[in-house]
Amino acid sequence: MRRVASFVLRNWPLKLGAVLLATLLYSGLVLSQNVRTFSGEVPVDPIRQSPETTLLAEIEPVTEVRYRAPLDVGILSPDSFRATVDLSRIQAQPGGEAQDLPVSLIAVDRRVQIVDFTPNTVQVRLDSVDERTMPVTVVLGPVPEGVTVGPPQTDPSQVRIRGASSRVSTVRQVVARVNIDAAALNVDRDVELVPIDDQGNQVPSVDVDPPRARVRIAVAFELANRTLPVVPQLVGELAAGYQLTAVDVSPLTVNVAGSESVVARLDSVPTQPIDITGRTTDLAATVGLALPPEVSVVGSEQVAVRVAISEVLGTRTFSAGVNLVDVQAELTYQPVTTQVAVVLGGPLAQLDAINAAQLVVDLQVTDLGPGEHLIPVVFTPPTGVELVSLSPPEVLVRVEQPPADEGAGPPAEGAGGSLIGRV
Repeated sequence: MRRVASFVLRNWPLKLGAVLLATLLYSGLVLSQNVRTFSGEVPVDPIRQSPETTLLAEIEPVTEVRYRAPLDVGILSPDSFRATVDLSRIQAQPGGEAQDLPVSLIAVDRRVQIVDFTPNTVQVRLDSVDERTMPVTVVLGPVPEGVTVGPPQTDPSQVRIRGASSRVSTVRQVVARVNIDAAALNVDRDVELVPIDDQGNQVPSVDVDPPRARVRIAVAFELANRTLPVVPQLVGELAAGYQLTAVDVSPLTVNVAGSESVVARLDSVPTQPIDITGRTTDLAATVGLALPPEVSVVGSEQVAVRVAISEVLGTRTFSAGVNLVDVQAELTYQPVTTQVAVVLGGPLAQLDAINAAQLVVDLQVTDLGPGEHLIPVVFTPPTGVELVSLSPPEVLVRVEQPPADEGAGPPAEGAGGSLIGRV
């Protein structure tokens, strides 16, 4: 017994410290593995959703998470977890009937071990996507007494709506709500478009494309309507040598509405300026109308304008030199005139570019014997222009045989008589 007591009491402080340390380490290990609870909302994100489907309601979040984690992990937040639900597991149903799907939850920090969470499943309402084209309807607020309004115009006049099929089917109108000012100011502004059902309530989660429309309404204390011709307003100068041959506009007339005093002073409706500076080819454009602020157009504000442009045609008279063709060396030739008046026609720009010094007419004198001969004038006009007339059209040419020189021997081989090749 004494030996046992002696063994136990020997180095007892060291042994007691070892026991205390082991106890502390075991306690820390046990505490670190205790299950803790996070209470907060973790959003559940839908994944693998078809683009042709849409959710009819928000998915319920995860509200409680039971987990284990070391003490040094610290305080957790909703961002410490990621919850998802796989929508590829279900099919969209008309009306989006609720269907249960399991939730997947992971911890961002890998040291956190999730034990359980609530809810484990959520209800999902998935509907197919539908699209429709619908006209835009303008809904006016109360019209002040004494104020007259014209028919509303919208741009665009039709829009596309897109959303869950069960909701798109309930849309009866796409409306632009407009209030009329007591000062009788014309309406010309972008207005938000709202899809509504039979009761006039907005249908939620239905997209309108485009979401806004330009609304124009003529407003006046005394409103007048007139049909007036459309006049294209051309500005600038065409390139030199070109001219306008036709100007067409469609439509030819438009119906305008506005204050009676202003409309009465109008005799036409000009377009916005159309620049034709330096043009050489036809022009086609769609332009707006230039109207006073107090006047609006009933219908489209855009008109189509076509401008036809062509080269200016004319004539020019040139003096051309005479050229004798195929002369004989033993003869002399004398035309009665050395110049022929040549009249050319075509685009003025090309006529003005002609170098008169280079113009030549030909007289064909092949096989002519001595005597007087009336030779037709031959002329080839430059490219791009045409011959209008020649004056004279024929030229008298005197052909002579030079007298022989009695004291001289026969002419050397290759020697020729006097001739005129070009006069």
